[in-house]
Formats: sequence, structure tokens, C-alpha cells
Amino acid sequence: MARQFVLVPGAWLGGWCWKYLTPLLRDEGHEVYTPTLTGLGEREHLAQFEIDLETHITDIVNALEYNELTDVVLLGHSYAGLVVTGVAERVPERLAHVVYLDALVPMNDEPVSASEFYPPDEWEAMEASAKGHAGGWSLPDDPPGWVGISDEDTRWMREKAVPHPLNTFKQPVNVGNPDAALLTSYILCTQNGMDDSTLDMIRQLCEQRGWQLRELDTGHWPMVSVPRKLAQQLLELS
Repeated sequence: MARQFVLVPGAWLGGWCWKYLTPLLRDEGHEVYTPTLTGLGEREHLAQFEIDLETHITDIVNALEYNELTDVVLLGHSYAGLVVTGVAERVPERLAHVVYLDALVPMNDEPVSASEFYPPDEWEAMEASAKGHAGGWSLPDDPPGWVGISDEDTRWMREKAVPHPLNTFKQPVNVGNPDAALLTSYILCTQNGMDDSTLDMIRQLCEQRGWQLRELDTGHWPMVSVPRKLAQQLLELS
């Protein structure tokens, strides 16, 4: 059955990051949409301090509504896990399946912001970086999770990455809409730089919530490092 995939990129990235994955899904007869969040990618000219998580949630809600999309497989990578959580809270009737790709997820039913996932010293460094980039957190010099990405693709990603609006990390996403209890999957990248205890915590969370869990033995950007394996998992899950 043909699906409609909406792929939401994480921090620093734009719709460009899916260029290896998109044709693999389209070749199987699926529609694929790759919106870019405000202030990133080809929309970096819109970057401003006021951009927050609600801005990015609205970006995706509008993409769904203006393209008249329903029965959607909505995927959020990394930071965008909180974006797709907010989208599911607002327009669950447009979604069939939510997929978290090595992504941030609320650990309980309380509002949560991305900043809460970072230790204080790391958050301070992020804020210091944002002060020098008009409120945007620039891609660190040596972030974890580059496993499996060629030198050529590393250069490509670094050239296209732009500072991420850090206010999006400060605003919490609300959870609790009973209609947002959708079919949910998590794809975990086991070489993303997290320690074993954190990886196990994600596995346990998926088990507790009855989510489908898949794993990829690669770094944090599987759409670049292992696009064929990622496509296969998405097709199996969907």
C-alpha cells in the first residue's frame, strides 16, 4: 500500500539531508515530503531569535494541512522528535504512524523541552555558541555520531548545516491529548555517541510504551550513512 511519508530533519539540517533516502522510498511507490523548518536550510534567511518550538510545530502542521495530507507516516530525526510529538498533539487525525529516528522523546506525560536532555555544562556551551550566531547553536566541531559517513558526505553536511535556533530547545512541548496515541516506532542508532545505559533506557521506554523498536549499527545520521538500511526499516514498519 502506498504511503505518504513526511520526513522532519533535526538540528542544523534542512530537507536537503534526505537526498539519499527520498528516492529509495519513492521508487517503492510512496509519496515523500521533506519540509525544512524555519531558519534552517534554504530557509536560513528567516532565522531570528524569536523562532521557537511552536514555530517548528506549526511548520509541519501547515505542511500537512496545505498539502491535504492524511494517513501520514511522520518521522522526526533527533531534535525533531519533539516537533513531531507536538504535531501529533495538534493534528492526530492526519497521522497514521509516528516514527522517532534516533530522536528526543518525552519520557513521561509532563511538558518537556530539549534543553532538559543536556547536562548543565553542555547547555552552557550551547548558549555561548548561540550568542555568537544570532541566537543559533552552531554545529559543534566534533559532535558524536559521525560513524559510517564518508569524508565527502561529512564535508557536504558541514557546508549545508546552519546554526540552529536555540530558543526551540527552551520551549516545552505539551503531551496528553488522548487522540495522539498513535502507532509509534523508534529507530535507534547504536553508535550515536550515547553510553550503554542511555541506549538501554530508550529500549526500556519503547518496551514500556509498546512501541516498535528497530536498531541500526551506525551513527546519528543514518539517512546519510546507511540510507538503504533505513529505507528498508521504514518500509517494514509502515
